[in-house]
Amino acid sequence: MDEVEPQFLQLNIGAGSVSSAVVEPVVYLGILAHSVRRPDSLPRVMGALLGGVSDDGAEVELRGCFPLAITENDEEVSVDSEHLAQMLHLHLQANSKDTLVGWYSTGDKVDANSALIHEYFASEFPIVPLHLLVDAELKEGRLGIKAFVTSEAGVPSSEFAGTMFLPVTCSLKLNDAEKSGLDLIAQARPVSELDNFVGGEGNSSVTGVLSDMDSLERSVLAIQSMVESLQEWVAGVKSGDIPADTGIGRYLLDTVSSVPLIDSGDFEKMFNNHLQDLLMVLYLSNLTRTQLAIAQRLQNLV
Repeated sequence: MDEVEPQFLQLNIGAGSVSSAVVEPVVYLGILAHSVRRPDSLPRVMGALLGGVSDDGAEVELRGCFPLAITENDEEVSVDSEHLAQMLHLHLQANSKDTLVGWYSTGDKVDANSALIHEYFASEFPIVPLHLLVDAELKEGRLGIKAFVTSEAGVPSSEFAGTMFLPVTCSLKLNDAEKSGLDLIAQARPVSELDNFVGGEGNSSVTGVLSDMDSLERSVLAIQSMVESLQEWVAGVKSGDIPADTGIGRYLLDTVSSVPLIDSGDFEKMFNNHLQDLLMVLYLSNLTRTQLAIAQRLQNLV
């Protein structure tokens, strides 16, 4: 494999035993976009992972990624190190707190080529690389996500030496705005035949932004569904059909204790007042939109 130029090797992340990975949604979206745009002849795509590592080196936080030009066949694996160096340099200019932490690939399993690519990152960069494996084809009916680190196996420095991929805990990190965006993406429906006729792709999906009222209704229905599930669980525990869980009980006790005690009549009055305010704001916004549209049409006529 080609060598990376020394000026791009000034990366320093804490060495240690990685036990968990925290991934931001933008990383998954970037990997899926890379997979969707790949040529049909390419079985999988690969790229670099960027982020940071905790002080003790136990947790890796993935905050970004970019595609890599990696060629693989039955005989050899080659990485375009010049492309990697340029992309890394550009990313670090815009995100000075990030550093290279590993690499990703699509698929449902690691193979011999994966071991070679992982060894490349471990040898060319002063890092303990993390490998993120994403099943973009949904072979198991869901988006399979796995994270690995490696450990030496067999007899070191001999023909019996090998590499073992060890799984680590992988979790999703997102804020309220990102959660709303992901919920909106999950609600996307397939485009209709008319959409295809005017230029849409047959395998694409579309969704619209919910209005304030629709969003409020959906939130109320979601809370109602969760309360009903909780009532069923409590009833099952009381009847003995479901084993009790002290951890869930403590969590419910803390949740109930954090809610202020409000009379049902007062709560209904407060809710109706807020609802009326919301309806008034919605009415005024629609009225303003209509007035702007009329003014625009009059301007065009003049």
